[in-house]
Amino acid sequence: MSRPAVATVTRLHDAQGQRLRMHRRVFGAATQLLDADTDVSVPALAARARLAPAAFYAHFPTIEVVFAELYLDRVMQLPLDIDPEAGATSQVSQQLAAITLVMADEPRLARACTHALVSTDDEVVADVRLRIAAEVKRRIATALGGGAWPEVLATLESVFWGALLQAQSGSMSYRQMARQLETMVALIVPEV
Repeated sequence: MSRPAVATVTRLHDAQGQRLRMHRRVFGAATQLLDADTDVSVPALAARARLAPAAFYAHFPTIEVVFAELYLDRVMQLPLDIDPEAGATSQVSQQLAAITLVMADEPRLARACTHALVSTDDEVVADVRLRIAAEVKRRIATALGGGAWPEVLATLESVFWGALLQAQSGSMSYRQMARQLETMVALIVPEV
């Protein structure tokens, strides 16, 4: 007589999916607090995101990390569509404009994110900055295509970060910054 087949069910723990959902909940709470012109503190943010402060701190040691990660999340969600028929200048301009304008309609949020990225020596924020820089570099390199000089890539990265700092200082809006970047890209990467 044969033995009945026994099915074994293994439940996989989706830690990354849970982490992503929790981060998005925190990002949504941070955006709501800024929209309400409310002070964004750890207790207020943890309460709005329905997290215990200890759980919040386990993922976000500071408020600056929240806004740095939020910016990275928004940038990572942008599509990286490259039109093979368009020139490098147009492609780079489109990529930098997309990154620049990701929060143009949310000025408080844009200021909070930019402030978090440029004004702290926090090691965790520094790590997020490196990940954002890698994504910016990837997008510029993809838009430039193969064979681009490394110096051109480095110059475009510096131009982007300088423009972001100018927008943070209030000397121009994010939309003005996007237009300014388009002009600068045209000077650095002329269409052939």
